[in-house]
Amino acid sequence: MEIVIVAVVMLLLLLLIKEVIQPLHALISVMFSFLLFSLLFTTLLLPFVKQLLGMLTFLPYAKAIVISASLFYVGQWVSMLLVENSYKVLGSVVFDAVKIVILLYWFKEFLDVLQGVSAILQRLN
Repeated sequence: MEIVIVAVVMLLLLLLIKEVIQPLHALISVMFSFLLFSLLFTTLLLPFVKQLLGMLTFLPYAKAIVISASLFYVGQWVSMLLVENSYKVLGSVVFDAVKIVILLYWFKEFLDVLQGVSAILQRLN
């Protein structure tokens, strides 16, 4: 409920700023978006991810999947915010950077598995 109240207050402030100070509306709306996102991230998404990881400890790659999905979601949100504010190229760069970070994370996991398989194959020889 707190988040809804904060969102409504931010909306009212944005409408007021749009009517009074039109040139600063885009800047302040982006700042409010990040503030609201950080509030949502710390109060909803982070506890949900921690609880989900606690429930899925028996799965070998659950942590990597949850982290990848969270990073993808955050990257998509930031990219969408940049595209909506006429920074399409920067939005694409940010989203591609997030994808590369996810691939590098999985590459590290893949190398661990590959070393294990390689050790097993060396024992068989």
